[in-house]
This record gives sequence, structure tokens and C-alpha cells, in this order.
Amino acid sequence: MPVVVAAVAQGVWAHRMAIGGATPDFPLLTLACIALYTNPTVAAWAGFLTGLLHASLLEQTVGSLIVSRVLAATAVAYLPIVIAPRHPLSILPAVALLHLLAQGILYFAAPMVDPRAFGQASLGSMVYNMGLAIPVYWLARRVLPPAREDDTLLWNN
Repeated sequence: MPVVVAAVAQGVWAHRMAIGGATPDFPLLTLACIALYTNPTVAAWAGFLTGLLHASLLEQTVGSLIVSRVLAATAVAYLPIVIAPRHPLSILPAVALLHLLAQGILYFAAPMVDPRAFGQASLGSMVYNMGLAIPVYWLARRVLPPAREDDTLLWNN
């Protein structure tokens, strides 16, 4: 459900919230929150749905968007091995890593015409998302079901 809400917010508000050409990427931001707070299986499914919804908004190659989001979300879901997911600042490296992986994999899977413009737009969106990350993570932790205490990835709480 949070991924669908993020996709709707992306279609309705993202272009209106642009600052200096950088727009937020609500689906990727929400995916980072889900991936950090849940297990890799849930993160992969959320990545699949995010890629599918993102492709419907952008009219780009569907397969490349799905694969890039699934792989990036799965990688970020393993971050709780090295960082404490309950700390509010832990979302910042998760957002940066997910955004760089998702956009990097997307670029290599479906190269864009102008790599410089794609890179600038991706970095601008990543910085914008990092500014929104802490309040969105706070909200996501209240909406998502609580993580199980016996989950082996949450040993570093």
C-alpha cells in the first residue's frame, strides 16, 4: 500500500515540488524505507511493485525498471547487518545506496541518450530524497508492520 501511495504522490506532486531542476522520487524513497525496515523477500516484492508502477508513470522499459528496483531493494535490505535500522539517521545511507544502485542498474540495462543529464537528474533526486528521508522513515515505521524481534538481520539494534 505505501508503494501505491508513493506512486500516486509521484504523479501528482513531484513535478510541483521541483527545486533547481531536482524532483523528489517518492517511490524510491518509500522503497528505501521498506527495504531497511523489512526482510529481503518483502523488499524484493516491494521493488517489483515499485518498478512496475514507476514504469507506468515514466513510459520506459518495464523490465529494466523492475530489475533495477528489485536488485537495489534486496541489497538495501541487507544493510541492517552493518547499521541499526531503528536509528533515525540509518535511512540516509539506505536512500543513497538504493538510489545509486537503482539508477545505476537502470542506466546499464537501458542506456539513456544523454548520460550527463541522466546522472545530474539522478544525483539531484537522490539529494532531494535524502532531505525528505527522516520524516518519511518516521512515518513509514508507524505504517509498516513491526519487524520481528527474531529476525536475524536485526541483530544490530
